[in-house]
Amino acid sequence: MNKKHLNYLMVILLVFTFSASKAQNGYQPGYAILNDGTRISGSIILYDDAPWHNQRFIFLKDSAQLAVNPKTKAKKYKADDLKFYQVGTRAFDKVHFVDLENLQLKSLGTNDHMLERLATGRIKAHRFYSYEADTEGFAGTEEEFIEWKKKRTNALFTGFKILITKDNEGKAKNAFDTDLQPYFEDTPEVLAKYKGGGYGNEPIVVKKGLAAKMMAMAKKAAFKPQLAEAYVNAFNDYNDKNKGKN
Repeated sequence: MNKKHLNYLMVILLVFTFSASKAQNGYQPGYAILNDGTRISGSIILYDDAPWHNQRFIFLKDSAQLAVNPKTKAKKYKADDLKFYQVGTRAFDKVHFVDLENLQLKSLGTNDHMLERLATGRIKAHRFYSYEADTEGFAGTEEEFIEWKKKRTNALFTGFKILITKDNEGKAKNAFDTDLQPYFEDTPEVLAKYKGGGYGNEPIVVKKGLAAKMMAMAKKAAFKPQLAEAYVNAFNDYNDKNKGKN
């Protein structure tokens, strides 16, 4: 087998190999609450360059065990084991969601994910990332594979959803594909500010021609992080104004 064919084979094998994220925040103070209510304090790793891993599992070093044995190894807890966990100021809740746009074999086992909390109150919001494909095939050079993999990973980052529910009713919806005005209509000052673009979102225009609609869609894609921040600001403002209400 010549070197070129060997490179092709190695690249194909790499695509089918699971690799945990290399870049990590390192262990940070945090705690987890298991399904049975048990609370375990210690240190937890988050994977910021592959945040979809944070939705499936965590590695936790139990502080009580570390006090006895500083060489204690971290224990892996899967989403099925967890009810909640927090790392620093970042909180993660268990959320049930079926990603119909990206159904995979792994989704047949569970559709529960540990999602980062963005807003809590009457409107709950969580960030959801789709997962890497179960299996993929690729034939090409090592350089082509690296570029291909980079594009695939970037698509996962930019394709995130903000899942929202109001008053714990109904299935979670993606805020980017949802008319949010009905969510705010019982709080006129929030609705008015949202319609006027006061949270950093695009102002709401009642009637739009085809060209205007296409332009709005293009802006939504190009400025998605800013739009996400605007939505979260609106949700949190709404929740602040509706504390104690349900």
